[in-house]
Amino acid sequence: MTHRMSVVPVRLAAPAVAVCFMLAGLGAAWAAAPSRVPDDRKPRIVAMTDIGGDPDDQQSMVRFLLYTCDYQVEGLCTGFGHGHYQKTRPELIRKAVEAYGKVLPNLRKHRRDFPSHEHLLSLIKDGSNGDAHSAGPGRDSEASDWIIRVLDRPDPRPVWFSIWGGPRELAQAIWKVAKTRPKQEAAAFRKKIRVHSIADQDRTAGWVKTNHPDVFWIFSNRLFRGIWAGGDQKIVSPEWLEKHVRTGHGPLGPLYPAKAAGKAGVKEGDTPSFLYVLPDGLSDPEHPEWGNWGGRFRPAGKGREYVPVADIENGRPNSMYSIQRWRTAYQNAFEARMDWCVKPFDGANHEPAAALNGEVGTGVLRIKTDPGAEVKLSAAGWSDPDGDTLACTWWTYVEPGTYWAEVPIRGADQHDAVVTVPQDASGRTVHIICEVTDDGRPPLAAYRRAILEVSGQKAPSPAGADRPDLGKPITRLSGPPAKTGPWTFYRGINVGGGPVEIDGQRWAGDDAKDFVCQDRRLNSPQVRLMPPTDPARAKMIHAFRWNQEPRLVLTGVPKGRYAVYAYVWEETSPETLTISLNGRAVAQGYNSGEAGQWQRLGPWEIDVTGGRIEITSRGGAANFSGIEVWRKAK
Repeated sequence: MTHRMSVVPVRLAAPAVAVCFMLAGLGAAWAAAPSRVPDDRKPRIVAMTDIGGDPDDQQSMVRFLLYTCDYQVEGLCTGFGHGHYQKTRPELIRKAVEAYGKVLPNLRKHRRDFPSHEHLLSLIKDGSNGDAHSAGPGRDSEASDWIIRVLDRPDPRPVWFSIWGGPRELAQAIWKVAKTRPKQEAAAFRKKIRVHSIADQDRTAGWVKTNHPDVFWIFSNRLFRGIWAGGDQKIVSPEWLEKHVRTGHGPLGPLYPAKAAGKAGVKEGDTPSFLYVLPDGLSDPEHPEWGNWGGRFRPAGKGREYVPVADIENGRPNSMYSIQRWRTAYQNAFEARMDWCVKPFDGANHEPAAALNGEVGTGVLRIKTDPGAEVKLSAAGWSDPDGDTLACTWWTYVEPGTYWAEVPIRGADQHDAVVTVPQDASGRTVHIICEVTDDGRPPLAAYRRAILEVSGQKAPSPAGADRPDLGKPITRLSGPPAKTGPWTFYRGINVGGGPVEIDGQRWAGDDAKDFVCQDRRLNSPQVRLMPPTDPARAKMIHAFRWNQEPRLVLTGVPKGRYAVYAYVWEETSPETLTISLNGRAVAQGYNSGEAGQWQRLGPWEIDVTGGRIEITSRGGAANFSGIEVWRKAK
């Protein structure tokens, strides 16, 4: 697990403090905090919302409007989403933008680059009120036509589609361009598209991925729940929301619903789709595998699609943790921006600006280095518009790197730090985060990331140290440790499939007469396995039996001592399981991980006297692919 270290406050140089206070004294027009990036380098973004369905879209709209100074907003499009396929509600966007207009004069005291509310009103485009799941002839809408205009602009920057509902309007635009333009032009049109889709809430998502796999597509499945689920609940509670958003913060606050579907307080399942693109120095959105406030993703193995990947929380993989880990920072930022709606510049807090090795900005710094080298990192050049005291923390973001552990950082709580590159990190990458936090109220953070690219041949990792999505293909697994044996192979059952040979041993299919399982049989060969493995084992894993409370029984087992393995994998989304062997819990709180993740659990030793080996599970839907049994020699 990545640990944050305690921080020692480091004061800004006196001249910087003096300048900040001097500016504050010149009035709001001069005191406004600078933009993180110039206007012509801000991310271009189109928000697509099924607002009017789950009230969490109205929640997200309030937060989104407070970040319009950080993007070049180019569209606010309505559409449909899960459970909401009846009528689009553009008037709900207009209502929020009108409220934004009332607080805009005060917002501009804090950032001069907030767009006018008239401009935002002009960007509201209504989607189709027809079939939410199809694109094609006669299905053009105001929103789909607008999307084509946006993508056709002579701007080299890609356009990010922050999709809170279904992508039908984008799909219609893609369909129309493909039908009306030469292939090369249509391909160039699609090349500018960047999608961050929350749950792919209509069937046109599958149509785009199947017919146009060249579209860059982040599919946030379940991971988005990390914005509110788990972690510190106090700062997403109804009480927090009432105090810091809904009351005493101007007309935008009351438009934030007090509860959404299934949850009181902050829900905002769609918010990660635009926080992901936020230019705060933490990441580069073109690299979903690096992770930021909007989550972390890996290639799906199909076209240019990316799917959630887990960060490690308390030693266990948890995809939602890739958002949860930033909650204090993004909630503090939300609190501060709500303050901007009503408070003067010197009565609110503003984000500091982080710097890395003399470079001010938000870019990721790549540093080539060698095993055993000492890499000097410095936050020199940092600043704070309020003259606050700044603290710096340097830490290893282990999960996006290809080195498997934290690295030594000398001065990890100081302005300057030195990273010692481990000797066994050759050929690997290490991600170091510079996190700068002020002592304002609430405290706000800024980031920079350095990626150490270590020279040399990739060093072998300790057994099991590589993350599942980085590991080398597993081509052979041995039996139980010899020191607990000796052991001989007894049985292998390909649960859900036919006979197969694995690791040189013949396994029976699950039609064997001495095997009983009534659970549903499924086969999903299209899911990419993590870690990769040999074809025979992959075939076994992909074929499985599934149930909420599965039961797998081997009968006719001679009396003796056995070591049992169970192959468990995840086809879709993480589940938490308790697995039992002959009634004894052998794996409690096991997290099945992301789609494609598999594991051979065990060996679990057991004395068999009644002729049966029975594996059961409870707590979540479980996918069992194989049972492997070894017998202890007398």
